[in-house]
Amino acid sequence: MSGPRRAGVAAAALVLGTVLALLLGFSGPTLGPTTTGDAALAADVSGAFDGERGLEAVSAARVEDGRATFAGLGETRGTAPGPDTPFELGSITKTFTAALLAEALERGEVRLDDPVSGQLTELVGSDAGASTYRELATHTAGLPAFPSSSVPLVLLRLLGNDNPYGGSVAELLAATRTTEVGGRGTYAYSNLGVALLGHALARAAGVPDWPTLVQQRLLDPLGMRRTVVAAGPDEVPAHAAPPHHDNGWRAPFWSGAAFAPAGSSTTTTASDLARFAGAVLDGTAPGASATDPVADIPGGRIGLLWHVRQVDGRTITWHNGGTGGTRTILALDRERGRAVVLLQSSARDLDTTGLRLAAAEPGAPPLTVDGPDLDWAGTASWGVLGLLLVATAVGRWRRSDRWALPDGAASAAAGLLVLLAHGPWLVVPVAVWGGLALATLALGVLAARSTRTGAPLTGRRAALTASGTVLVLALALWSL
Repeated sequence: MSGPRRAGVAAAALVLGTVLALLLGFSGPTLGPTTTGDAALAADVSGAFDGERGLEAVSAARVEDGRATFAGLGETRGTAPGPDTPFELGSITKTFTAALLAEALERGEVRLDDPVSGQLTELVGSDAGASTYRELATHTAGLPAFPSSSVPLVLLRLLGNDNPYGGSVAELLAATRTTEVGGRGTYAYSNLGVALLGHALARAAGVPDWPTLVQQRLLDPLGMRRTVVAAGPDEVPAHAAPPHHDNGWRAPFWSGAAFAPAGSSTTTTASDLARFAGAVLDGTAPGASATDPVADIPGGRIGLLWHVRQVDGRTITWHNGGTGGTRTILALDRERGRAVVLLQSSARDLDTTGLRLAAAEPGAPPLTVDGPDLDWAGTASWGVLGLLLVATAVGRWRRSDRWALPDGAASAAAGLLVLLAHGPWLVVPVAVWGGLALATLALGVLAARSTRTGAPLTGRRAALTASGTVLVLALALWSL
């Protein structure tokens, strides 16, 4: 078949496949019309999104004048989320660790300029061990996100749709001892730094671990009975909202002891987080002084782990969170005694929405809406790799040797899997992938009908071609 005819077949298959995928409901997360709870809050939250693509289920709370209202949007496990539906919390957990630090300072258990090696004796003599509580609480210790030796395993776990934050505290400290510190004194957000901070506070308090400390000094005093720190997958609440990737596939729940103080392992509810927010606003929460700014950082100021910035003319104190398939934000307007909580079971960013809902005038919608936000560099890299593999497959099918068909099929499968797992599905309908898959299949069928008379590739070229394709295919399968 001639080149133009092949192109016509591919184009027709692309359109047909996309239409069929749409009819079969092949799409990423979409919020939908279901709402529950306070109608005004639901309307404000819904109106603050520019389109619903990438949103799965949102549990919202607003605290004003000491009173909390709640709303649920979308569906999780077949129903709209309520105020007691658990969601992964992510890095908002750092505000719990901030409260514990402020409390420890008040009790005289630590001082801001003490090195953490005073408690984490495994780090005595190391660069990381010289980090002070002040540096860790303002992200200026110069520590990376993970211990240097852990980066390959973390990347492999992320690629394999697995929890990157597993491991014990002992393993974390051993890996941290050899981690290099760079840029000390300059703001650089570090999960590792906050993990070390939390574990040091637990030892200073004389309790077995950080979950025990946060339970005794924060969760129990505030009555946050639905907040759970999961040491392993079996401790995640069975009815928690399942996290989702941009393509709608399930993401894993995160758990583990090593990074628990930084937010790797917490599930909570809008009702518990609203209770926490209200107590921070009225000053009755343990360690509420952590919200007071102590240093300047790019774009604003920082308290003890709490970020402070100007939003639409208001001073907002806030922290966000994210796991493999969840996004969250807690934003406070301390001057007006107002807080906004958003918990969301997919990977679409909520920051602008939460910040502007907190800054909006009472009874008024936020000034602007929040559209889908992509990591364009990462998404483009994966997209180019996937399309290149598919294009390579089409090129291989044009060869006359008998190895061309399986060689091209492996490359096509790898490319399609890469695109499925990492495509730009916040801004492009996932159904387009169905069209691309059908177009690729059609070209493969046309290639299979061609007569193959040439001998298979032999020697080094065949080995390199086969091993490269198999490696990419294996990585693509692992990433699902």
